[in-house]
Amino acid sequence: MQVEADPIKAVYFYTSEKDKIKLNWFCYEYAFALYSKIMESTTLNCYRSKYGQEETVKFCVYFSKTMKRSIYERLSGITESTMFYEDYVEYYYPEMKETERLYILKAAMAAWDELTASCVMCPTRCISEMYERCVLFDQLDEDEFLA
Repeated sequence: MQVEADPIKAVYFYTSEKDKIKLNWFCYEYAFALYSKIMESTTLNCYRSKYGQEETVKFCVYFSKTMKRSIYERLSGITESTMFYEDYVEYYYPEMKETERLYILKAAMAAWDELTASCVMCPTRCISEMYERCVLFDQLDEDEFLA
């Protein structure tokens, strides 16, 4: 299976200029982190064989956008920590066995921990300034245009 260099595209996270906000940038980075975890997980070999790269990309984009609910719950005090609901996976893959869903959630949590650990030092402040415009989208757009 040939793997594309950057399978997760930033453009998947905005449809207009008003969508180029820091929360959507965070979701983009999270989708990429989740994709990496799924692709390197030995417990998800069967998943990768069954669904392939393109479907994995679509799922990671879906899941990262769905995690906005968990972010809002955490920031508003509804939950004490960020929740990774099995329902997020079950909705997308209703036929999937529970064990496989749990492996995906484990990858999702590992990707989350890895990404948020790097957020501590990042000056972009995607979560605390989530509705602010993110110029990083524009920089990627320019790079893709010049390529």
